[in-house]
Amino acid sequence: MSNDYIEEIDEILSEELPDDPEEVSEGVPVEQKQKMISLLESAKEEFGRSPSLRQFNSLDFEVSGYAIQNAFGTWNDAKREAGLETYEAGEGRYATTEVNEEYFNDLDSPEKAYWLGTVVARSSIKRQDYESYLQIGRAASKEHFVRGFAEAIDSEYSVTENSATSKQEQNIIQTCVFNQRFIENLLSAGYPDPDKPESEIPTLDTGLRAPFVRGYLESSGYFSTGGWVVRVDDEESAERLQNWFGSFGAKRPTIGKNTGSVVVNVSNVFDIKSVFEECWPNGISTEPSFTPYPKKILEYLQSEYPYPENVS
Repeated sequence: MSNDYIEEIDEILSEELPDDPEEVSEGVPVEQKQKMISLLESAKEEFGRSPSLRQFNSLDFEVSGYAIQNAFGTWNDAKREAGLETYEAGEGRYATTEVNEEYFNDLDSPEKAYWLGTVVARSSIKRQDYESYLQIGRAASKEHFVRGFAEAIDSEYSVTENSATSKQEQNIIQTCVFNQRFIENLLSAGYPDPDKPESEIPTLDTGLRAPFVRGYLESSGYFSTGGWVVRVDDEESAERLQNWFGSFGAKRPTIGKNTGSVVVNVSNVFDIKSVFEECWPNGISTEPSFTPYPKKILEYLQSEYPYPENVS
């Protein structure tokens, strides 16, 4: 997707969707931070070295490593506050920033399909010195798509918050993943190779299509009272997405053009209901999911669908 269209969608969604209070980080009291520092010190004693995020979480403390990471900004910032050694990429014995590089080696779960959908919709693979890296950035109210993804792949790459520019209303949450094995597996799982003219929507097993579409729609499928308008890069992607909507029970999804781009439309209220129930099987409790998005759809269905009591 073009950067201009991505910015346009973010502006629209910022207005249309409420912030999720569970996803927006708030200030952590000094006493709580001190407790976190004590837990980091305990973890060092357990492992005999400054712990990685994954090692810390394996100890099953009452506070997770991700909570500590969010409280201090990055995992390394937390360890610096605790006086522990930090290991940056390219330094020391532990030179490689930790990430589950095999996460996408086998696309074998709905959770993986969901996160693949989110990054296919809104991220980019870039080249630097003959190597590639994945870059993800979202408005602060949608940090779920950055922090949630980083947590899913056990990433210790820093998640940063950058101040809004004059053209932006919110700060930007961003992370980058430089692990080359991870990038290779991500491409093998269906992420479109930037060097090849491949379809944006990958071929997937039947059971993985709904969670992929859930992640894809939450990330880039603008939903309004007119239904979904999903912009894609090519006709092949549009036809594949149209067929998937049909398999979810939608009978009237259409393909058209919007400002020169290919779009897939789902506007009939019965079709919206079918797609919603397939992609969000547990409604707003479906996980993983960006809760404000299905909440907005459900509210629309309850107001428009002739028999709202039949909509779980």
